[in-house]
Amino acid sequence: PGEDDIEGLRRKLQHKMARKAEADRYVVSFEVGDCLSTWYRPNFEPNLYPYCPPHITKPKEIKRVFSIPLPEKMPLAVPANYKLMAVPFFELYENAARYGPVIASIPQVMSRYHMMYM
Repeated sequence: PGEDDIEGLRRKLQHKMARKAEADRYVVSFEVGDCLSTWYRPNFEPNLYPYCPPHITKPKEIKRVFSIPLPEKMPLAVPANYKLMAVPFFELYENAARYGPVIASIPQVMSRYHMMYM
């Protein structure tokens, strides 16, 4: 309440991904990029759709996927009950059975961008 999506995402990233012990030495300000996709859950069902069906006036849940470039150097903390995995795009592509429809769609939505690695 009282904050938009970007501010809430920054707050959550700071709380979940920044180490508490090193918070004094490293002040990380996450830059939230473009909104890549928006997914809607119209009912209390497990299905998510990349569009809001026309007969639904207010969906039960809205999930947004943002691009967030990480700083070049930053201590990254992953909680003990989470698992951090580096997965290449070609493994995500059309692999909704393993990763779910939202994560499997990331290669398609990222294809709009031209990425240059140095």
